[in-house]
Amino acid sequence: MLKSKRGNTPQPSLSLQEYVQKFNELSVIFDSMPTGVFAILDPNLNIATINRTASAILGSNTHSIIGKNAEGIFESHFPGILKLIEETIQNRRPVKNFTLEIEDQNAEVRTYLVSTALTNPSDEAEFGIVLVLHDISEVTRLRKTAMLLHSFGALIGASPAMKEVYSLIETVAQYDTTVLIYGETGTGKEIVARTIHERSHRANMPFIPVSCSALSSTLLESELFGHVKGAFTGAIKDRQGRFEMANRGTIFLDEIGTLSLDIQVKLLRTIQERVIERVGSSEIIPVNVRIISATNRVLTELIARGEFREDLYYRLKVFQINLPPLRERRQDIPLLADHFVERFNMLYNRKLIGLSPAAKELLLQYPWAGNVRELENAIEHALALSHRKIIESNCLPPEIRHTRQNGTPPPPSEADLNTEEEDIRRALSAFYGNVSRAAQSLGMHRTTLWRKMKEFGIIR
Repeated sequence: MLKSKRGNTPQPSLSLQEYVQKFNELSVIFDSMPTGVFAILDPNLNIATINRTASAILGSNTHSIIGKNAEGIFESHFPGILKLIEETIQNRRPVKNFTLEIEDQNAEVRTYLVSTALTNPSDEAEFGIVLVLHDISEVTRLRKTAMLLHSFGALIGASPAMKEVYSLIETVAQYDTTVLIYGETGTGKEIVARTIHERSHRANMPFIPVSCSALSSTLLESELFGHVKGAFTGAIKDRQGRFEMANRGTIFLDEIGTLSLDIQVKLLRTIQERVIERVGSSEIIPVNVRIISATNRVLTELIARGEFREDLYYRLKVFQINLPPLRERRQDIPLLADHFVERFNMLYNRKLIGLSPAAKELLLQYPWAGNVRELENAIEHALALSHRKIIESNCLPPEIRHTRQNGTPPPPSEADLNTEEEDIRRALSAFYGNVSRAAQSLGMHRTTLWRKMKEFGIIR
């Protein structure tokens, strides 16, 4: 058997019969490809050849398409593809994985990845374009179905820990008992509270959230219980509090551990007697409200230090739900990531397909101190920086890209600082100079972003 050698050794020429055989072999391969392939080899955009998959996509036989003008064919079947062809011709560069959704003959929406390639990109005089359509409708459908199967209302997850949470929600939603939700920052405590409300008999009534840590004790008392005209400086008229607004519905008290002892006394009375008194008034107002509270602090430790009333604690935790941190349910990370990609696709009118395997691997390694909220911000950051249909690992925030195998981030290097500057510039560009949105996508506070912009000399 002869072996080919490098150099000027002449290669044996093929006979006509061998050429025909090889052409037939290539034709079989060409027609058996699962992707649709179109070849346009003249400036008039006439279709030179297509494979069987392409003709099936068009719903026509191959011979009726070959020789036809691509403009007429594509305009009626694939609106938008002609722009990709024009872009490829003008820029002399291929288009990769453009997402296209069309309605087929059965009125079903199908999703395709469309790519173009030049037959000879270095020679502008030579015209030749290959168009490739890959049907990902089934993948898209399965991913959406998986999200529905692995969700509970607005909660996403299929891990045993989350299934236990779903079971507890289903059980307690049928009763008006108080619920205490415990979980670290960013685990989704308010989403759990809303889900309980939406599955209860109060679902058509108000759901009123209150952040107990956002206001001072004096303002929070007025916010919760309302006030009458003249109760304090600036009280120019009577005002309902959140408990009255939530009447017949649900009130959600977030960060309950930050309440002052004075307000804890009033809240205890409201739970026991189902009445409130507005600030500056002694009138007793009955309220029919379900109370759900949440905390990321260990309330028993606050009780031991005299910072939280024990009797209120037991009133609030008639039923307790503990939310697992994201690091303890890592199998849910890909599901959550796909969910956030879908959400931001709709929000920013993007058509990203998902994350690359390398990017998902980095997400699985990261410790997620900020839990689901941090993951959400990371995906928004990556989507803002991604110029492709697949989010690659280099689009993720620096602290995630450089996480060590043991889950701890390394100290920032000079290269990381340069990357950070690039990320900031790209995020600001993606959000048209909106510092708040850019900061959120980068996972940092707005003031931190302003400081870094000044440090890098970045002007909006």
